[in-house]
Amino acid sequence: MTSFKDKLDKELGEAPRFSQQLQERILHNAFQPKKQPRRWQYPMIFIGAVVTILFLIVIGPWKQGDSSKHATIIELTQHEVKQFTSAYNWEEETFKAGRTGWILGQQSYKNDSETKLIANTLQKAVISKKDDDYYAYRDVWVEFDNEQVVQLKMFLNDEQLAFSDRQTNIFYKVEDAETASAFITLMRKDDKDFSFREMFIFLIIALFLVWLTEKALRKMFSIPKEPKYINTGHQRTTYIAKFIQGASLILFNIYGLFLYTATICVFIAVFMMSSIVIDYYYVREEKRHYTSIGSSIMSLALIIVFIIYFS
Repeated sequence: MTSFKDKLDKELGEAPRFSQQLQERILHNAFQPKKQPRRWQYPMIFIGAVVTILFLIVIGPWKQGDSSKHATIIELTQHEVKQFTSAYNWEEETFKAGRTGWILGQQSYKNDSETKLIANTLQKAVISKKDDDYYAYRDVWVEFDNEQVVQLKMFLNDEQLAFSDRQTNIFYKVEDAETASAFITLMRKDDKDFSFREMFIFLIIALFLVWLTEKALRKMFSIPKEPKYINTGHQRTTYIAKFIQGASLILFNIYGLFLYTATICVFIAVFMMSSIVIDYYYVREEKRHYTSIGSSIMSLALIIVFIIYFS
C-alpha cells in the first residue's frame, strides 16, 4: 500500500487534490441532513382537481336557454307530447322539474294515457290574466316530439287549473273543468309527504350504521384511532378538504344544484375519494384507509336507498 501511494504521489504530486473551498463544500454537504420529500403536495394536487370539478359543476350547463327561442303553448300543442315530469313546488321564483333521470324528487310520465291527458289539458288552455286567488302548486316540464320543451308553473284556485310559462311569462287558464279535474287528480295521486320525523330517523340510522362499520373495521384490522394526524401535512390536507366540503355545500344550496342527480353523485363520489386518498397517502401503513373505504361503501349504499325512496 505504501509503495503504491509513493508511486501515486510521484505521478500526481503531493499537493492537495482539492482546494480548501471545495473541501469545505464537500464536508458541508456530507453532514447536511437530507430534506424530507413534501408528502403533502400530491393530496394538494388532488384537492385542486376537486375544486376544479366543483367549479365546473357550479358554472355548468344547468341554465336555461334564451326565452326568445321558445314557442308558446298554443304553438307547441300542434306537436305530440313525448314525455313530461312534475315536481311539487309552491315557490313561484324557483323551478324544480326537468329531464327524466336528472332531477331528484320528481315524477316522470311517459305512458300514452298520461301524455294524451296533458296534451288535452294544454289544448284547453287559453291566455288569461293571472288572479291573486291562484297559488303555485307544482312544476311541470314538458317535452314535445320536435325536441322543444316548455317549463310550466302549475297554479290552482280551488279546482280551477292554470299554468304560467316560465320562458314567455304568459299565463293560461284551463277552461274545461273535466279535463282540469283529471289532470289535478293525476298530480295529487303522486304527491309524496316526507315528514321531519322520517328524515330524522333515517339520518340517525345512517350515522349509526356508518359508525358501526368503522368500529368493526378498526377491530378486525387492529387499526388505531390515535393519533388522529401523523404530521402537519396530514392535518393541513384534511382541514383543507373539510373546508372545501363545507364551502361546496353552501354554494350548491345557493345555486340549487342538489336538485340534479348528477350533481349529487359527483359530489358524493369526489369527497368519498378525497377521504380515501388522504388516508391512503398518509396512514396506509396503519391501514386507516380501510375505514374510509368501508364507511364510503356504507354511505353510498344508504344514499342509493334514500334516492330510490325519495324518487
